[in-house]
Amino acid sequence: MTAAEPAHIVVVGAGLAGLSSAVWLAEAGHRVTLVEKRGQLGGRTFSRRIRHIGPQGELVDNGQHLFAGFYSGLRSYISTLGTAEHVLWEPPPFAIRTREHGLLSSQRLTERFGRLGRLAAPFWFAALPLPWRDRPAAWRALAKLGAAVANPSIELDDITIDEFYRRIGAPESLRRLTLDQFAIGIVNEKTENASAYTFLRTVHEGARRGKGLGFADAGWPRVPIDDRFVAPAEKFLADHGAEVISGQALTGLELDGFRVSSLTLADGTRLEPDAVVLALTPWALSKLLDETPLGSVGFFDPARQITAAPISSVYVWLDRHLGNECVAENLRDCMVEWVFHTSGMHGEVTEAGHCYSLAVSASWDVVGLRKEEFVEQAMASLRLHYPAARDAKVLHTHVIHQPRATFSARPGFERMRLPQRTPIDNLVLAGDWTRTDLCSTMEGAVESARRAIAVLDSRLVRS
Repeated sequence: MTAAEPAHIVVVGAGLAGLSSAVWLAEAGHRVTLVEKRGQLGGRTFSRRIRHIGPQGELVDNGQHLFAGFYSGLRSYISTLGTAEHVLWEPPPFAIRTREHGLLSSQRLTERFGRLGRLAAPFWFAALPLPWRDRPAAWRALAKLGAAVANPSIELDDITIDEFYRRIGAPESLRRLTLDQFAIGIVNEKTENASAYTFLRTVHEGARRGKGLGFADAGWPRVPIDDRFVAPAEKFLADHGAEVISGQALTGLELDGFRVSSLTLADGTRLEPDAVVLALTPWALSKLLDETPLGSVGFFDPARQITAAPISSVYVWLDRHLGNECVAENLRDCMVEWVFHTSGMHGEVTEAGHCYSLAVSASWDVVGLRKEEFVEQAMASLRLHYPAARDAKVLHTHVIHQPRATFSARPGFERMRLPQRTPIDNLVLAGDWTRTDLCSTMEGAVESARRAIAVLDSRLVRS
């Protein structure tokens, strides 16, 4: 087969890694079949219409998703789909709200100095209201953190972020105000649980991939995620002759030596592809390993050890604006970590009310709460920080607990990550948990697709 000859490629899994793989393979002229066991595409990035809220129901995402300026792969994906205009770009979201100091924001720097104001962001961190006795240690710790980000050592995969912070002498005041939440927001895991290397490597990659002063900018969605990533991808695939099979799990996989010879779906459909992209979560892959001959290939065993980490969030519709100054504000001293002004991002307040998305990363402590308890604690967080919330009427709520929102990057995690290239000649892996040099993000998912396609391209030319 030459590079010019199209192949029949089956992509299994229609999360963001699978969707972007399918879209780019179809764009390259291959005959693509996309298989998804659920009846809905999107994986862990999807939207759902809540019928009982508002006159026509409210379409909400499964929690708030955002872009970073260095997300080149995701930008390329939405450019391919023609949905790039649905992202609102703003300077880095350094906006921390505490009981003692109110809102601490770098927004004034960018308002006053424009793009050049982004250069002052590191100095904003250094000028935070820490006790004077802690400031020399804080500045030294930030310098050591910067050095570790510039050249992250794989040896740091053996220790936690908490241990790393103690090594660099970060004072507790700095950790409480910024460093701990900075890390938790990136890796979606508690600092005492997460690999220091995965955290530092992700920040390193962000700085390396970023172009210009906007590499740390935040991209907020103007429309629900289904309208950006999923529905346009379905249309793109249909326009390029791809077949989408949803509601059918992959139940069988046959090997002929070191090649996949056939795939079997739950309804008995048999596929004989030239190549396969397995874009599955590690826990879904583990189930496939247990049920097919693929489990006899020791290369895949590390995937069985990967565990998940939760995210919990609640959408609340209020009868008034909270008075937040930024579309995203990071809270301290309460359960809720992030307050996202969804109505502000979308540029409209619907008849359902002012919509806010309240999020808790690595939500081990609250993921088991009943919805009523979670809503009450979330509203208590708002009342603590926003005077307007104390008299606000809660019109509607929608709670989303995701026990398997991301992978858990525990110490040693980098040794569990598999490359996209496998010993099976016509099979590649995709997924944010594979080797991408990033944590569990949308960019990590798309980056895995890019790498998987590069491996396929080289193998298809040889075959």
